[in-house]
Amino acid sequence: MTEAALQQILDRHEIEALNLQFARALDGGTVEQFLAIFTEDVDYRSGGRVLQGHAALRDFFEARAAAGRVSRHLMSGLDIAFTGADTARVRSTWLTFAGAGPLPVSGCTPFLVADVEDDCLRTPEGWRISRRIITPIFRNPEIAAPVATGSEAQQ
Repeated sequence: MTEAALQQILDRHEIEALNLQFARALDGGTVEQFLAIFTEDVDYRSGGRVLQGHAALRDFFEARAAAGRVSRHLMSGLDIAFTGADTARVRSTWLTFAGAGPLPVSGCTPFLVADVEDDCLRTPEGWRISRRIITPIFRNPEIAAPVATGSEAQQ
């Protein structure tokens, strides 16, 4: 196995780990864990929600937690295409269960099924997501969005 092939295996593993960290951070992690996934200038879009940079992500995460949001995120179909030595385009599909209140939350229908497209960038700290576009495919209108905005289809 060549050194380049080994490096690509390691890079794939690290990018997959970013997605697992995203799920863990939203499903009970800290704001620091959430922010560590993204570049400082991240472009994060979920339906109609547009967040630019760590400050906007922090505000969203903290408002989501204050609202009592409970969620579990499941990912499938991770497809990584390297677009350069230090860049990658990543596609996946996510299933989200969500609600609010004390555990266990009543009801167990999915909140959202979404396609996710990321641009990832190798930084001195490792791979980070520089752009995340979440496109809702199926949305349960009976479950409220985690943070009130002008758009309903939010993660």
